Amino acid sequence: MTAATICNWWNQHLVDTGRKPGTSSEDSTELATAKQRIAELEAELAATQRGYDLLRAVVPPKGQFETAEVMAAEGHPVTVSTRACCVSESGFYAWRRRSPSKRAIRHACLTDLILMVHYDSRGIYGGCRVHTELTIGRGIPVGYEAVCLLIRRAGIQGLPDNRSRRCKAPSAPTAADLVDRNFARSDLDQL
Repeated sequence: MTAATICNWWNQHLVDTGRKPGTSSEDSTELATAKQRIAELEAELAATQRGYDLLRAVVPPKGQFETAEVMAAEGHPVTVSTRACCVSESGFYAWRRRSPSKRAIRHACLTDLILMVHYDSRGIYGGCRVHTELTIGRGIPVGYEAVCLLIRRAGIQGLPDNRSRRCKAPSAPTAADLVDRNFARSDLDQL
């Protein structure tokens, strides 16, 4: 044991007994514990803020698990990430192990087909024409609203329809009144 170590112990003993000014051992322990707790709270606050930023957009309930996964990938603890996203930790792990649903697989395949049709049309086709191409051209049974949903999720859109939608006034005159009907009456309830 070195003389410096003994000197440090003696000085700390003098501080602990109150004979010398300084931070006592108990205060040092409490300070270290408080600093650790502050660091944990700051990390949790940062995770909560990140969760709030990710959830600011309208996120469906099932999308909250994906948000928690993004936060966990960024280095936040899973416990804090799931708490910030208002989902259970066990539900998060069950979601992570679960295989994709049939609908998710179908939507992924349809999205690929939609992107292919949109690309083949040089970006001109929108929802109506893509739906027509899929149902009539390729024989795939899919609804119009599903196609529009997947187009929105893919972030694509067709060119706007610039045709004018004017209501044309009839050019032919109406038929002449051959019976000479008079619809004006002088009093009520008279023929």
